[in-house]
Amino acid sequence: MKIASTLALLSMAALGGALFFTNPNEDDYASYLSQEITIEAQNALCDPEGFSNWLGKVGEALSSACQGILAGGEALSEAEVQDLIKENTDYQNRFLFSTYDTQTPFGNYRAIGVFDRFILSGGPEATESDATNPKTTDSE
Repeated sequence: MKIASTLALLSMAALGGALFFTNPNEDDYASYLSQEITIEAQNALCDPEGFSNWLGKVGEALSSACQGILAGGEALSEAEVQDLIKENTDYQNRFLFSTYDTQTPFGNYRAIGVFDRFILSGGPEATESDATNPKTTDSE
């Protein structure tokens, strides 16, 4: 019985250590959310089907230009977007995980950071794909 309780205690200590050392910080979150917002803006503002259905080949060119501007950061640099996110985020480091509450013009976001990943809710359309972190996802 003593071995089982020692093993359980060591397992809990290992899990706690893993949670502590993989707790993402505010910079990680700002980078993640800026990528998510850019993707949402591209989908909402630069819809290629909407442009091409309405304007044909000119619409396709406009859609490509719109996506290039948003992806290339010509409107705001990625660092500027991340600074805006940090300024509008209530960040709470809970040692084993972190919580984030962000208010942006695109929507309000709430997230939990754990194991170098983010579980995101909120925004204009919270979906199942919001829970994955691009920096650690293999499927993309």
